[in-house]
Amino acid sequence: METKFSTFAILLLLVFSISSYAQNIQTQSIDEGGEYPISRNDANHPCITPEQYKIIEKQCVANIKLLGLENVGKKGTNTTSFIWPLKTANGLNDCSYYYIGNYLDQDATSPGIKDWNCGSVTYDGHQGTDICTYPYPFDKMDNNQVEIIAAASGTIINRVDGNFDKNCDWSNGNANYITIQHADGSVAMYWHMKMNSLTTKQIGQTVVAGEYLGIVGSSGASSAPHLHFEVLSGITINTLNDAYSGPCNTLNANSWWAVQKPYTEPAIIQASVHPVLAILPVCPATETPNEDSCFTGGASAKFYIFMRNETIGLVQSMRIVNPNGTTFSSWTHTSTSNYFASYRIFTQTLPTTTGTYTYEAIYNGIICTKSFKINCNSSGILENNIALTISVSPNPFCSSTILQSDKILKGATLKIFNLYGQLVKQINNISGQTVTLHRENLPCGLYYLRLIEDNEVNTTYKLIITDN
Repeated sequence: METKFSTFAILLLLVFSISSYAQNIQTQSIDEGGEYPISRNDANHPCITPEQYKIIEKQCVANIKLLGLENVGKKGTNTTSFIWPLKTANGLNDCSYYYIGNYLDQDATSPGIKDWNCGSVTYDGHQGTDICTYPYPFDKMDNNQVEIIAAASGTIINRVDGNFDKNCDWSNGNANYITIQHADGSVAMYWHMKMNSLTTKQIGQTVVAGEYLGIVGSSGASSAPHLHFEVLSGITINTLNDAYSGPCNTLNANSWWAVQKPYTEPAIIQASVHPVLAILPVCPATETPNEDSCFTGGASAKFYIFMRNETIGLVQSMRIVNPNGTTFSSWTHTSTSNYFASYRIFTQTLPTTTGTYTYEAIYNGIICTKSFKINCNSSGILENNIALTISVSPNPFCSSTILQSDKILKGATLKIFNLYGQLVKQINNISGQTVTLHRENLPCGLYYLRLIEDNEVNTTYKLIITDN
């Protein structure tokens, strides 16, 4: 999906008194957001061109002949049943991770379009289902967070790897992919995989349903990381089928899914808390979520929700839950537009009492939660994934300050973000235990310092620059 730059630049100062564990009925919120800044492939930028289909078909036919699989399933009928072809990798704990960007186009006329449910969630000539990862698709891709698995058991009859997987100008249509033939002779193609992520199994080897095939990527003519999943009842393109059954599916009567998902699935994908706004750069740069789980009491934070199939009239209900289960504050928002993938940002003032709180978001009956802590320690350092203590002195500072670490750093990176979530300063290859930070041209204000070592965020720290 072709990422569009989005600037979140609205800040609001919330002034009121908060009592311990009392519901704050005066809390106001900033309502930012809308459609997630990502675009879908379209008729002018198809996943797979007619020329590529000819090459793919020729390769598959040749490989099947070499493997002696020409007569597989010839005497029977199609009996393959698919499980969902994606799953989250260990460590990804979001409430969900995908939305459908396009279904197969059932309208044989051009430029007419029609999906299996008689809707328009497709583009002219599209021959598969696009399952898009979300939010932060490039971050998920870089960190191998969503895996492609075999939807059914079968034999690998084509396998291509080594193609670039962040092609934002559509100049290279060559994707990384795997094609599998099933016992009944049908075929499934898994397209746009991340480079060098494919299973080590080669053409001619078998896989079982649920077995790892690769990572969702953006190789080929892809506008952002997603899986193009395509089904054939045979081996040639004239045997194209739709994985879904519905009133406008003219290709096949029955669904290929063991359990077919509904046409739309309105739900919260992720609920998260951020000290600063997320950074959504232009493709192919990776997003910076800027999420955190530890905050200073009484400060303000950004409460995000990411939704799939946002629907006009449905209500989003959010609240901050106290450690004892009571409500600290709550707010709602009613959807006024339909979106495939969307987000909302609400700025809220945090509780002052130390403890573990829960951010709860409900949409279409789906509950999504995220825990966070207030006043995690007295030093003001935010909670770390890796045991590390740093001090910054002086802080606040005017011209320069010194960062001191309790352990020797080896090739670490230091990033400083402003309140808009924009990266304003970066120092690479830090070694040793101290580093001097010079103000240079940074204006007065609050900043967030993030120390990264071995691609892991070690700590996040607040900096204050003044003119005194």
